[in-house]
Amino acid sequence: MTVKLTAEQTRGAMGMTHFAAKLGERSPSHIHTLEDEIFMIRSGGVRATVGDRTELLEGGSVLFLPRGIPHSYLVESETADLYVLTCPGGFERFFLEGGYPVHMGADAPVGDRWSVERTQEVAEKLGLGITWGG
Repeated sequence: MTVKLTAEQTRGAMGMTHFAAKLGERSPSHIHTLEDEIFMIRSGGVRATVGDRTELLEGGSVLFLPRGIPHSYLVESETADLYVLTCPGGFERFFLEGGYPVHMGADAPVGDRWSVERTQEVAEKLGLGITWGG
């Protein structure tokens, strides 16, 4: 996970984060109250649910995730290369503080423990306006 643009760099307009994700990485259903997201998939397969619509996103796919609508995702391929753009910026702080521990490699705790408990704690700490289980 690498933050490419921060709110500070874009005068608050957006944040952009790159992910080299692995099979099983996911986010539980949640709702953003402060920002919209855009997923841009370069390679691999990511199953995303936005509201009542679910689709498999593959290389070249782009998906808009509007604030106020519950959404979740699951990496279904061995690896997935994707960018997440958030508007306005600021949410990239969540990825910096709660993101996947890439330094741990294959030993990183992918799945429920990392994706749910850890991310809930970080989102609450940063006051990011996320409602879990949306």
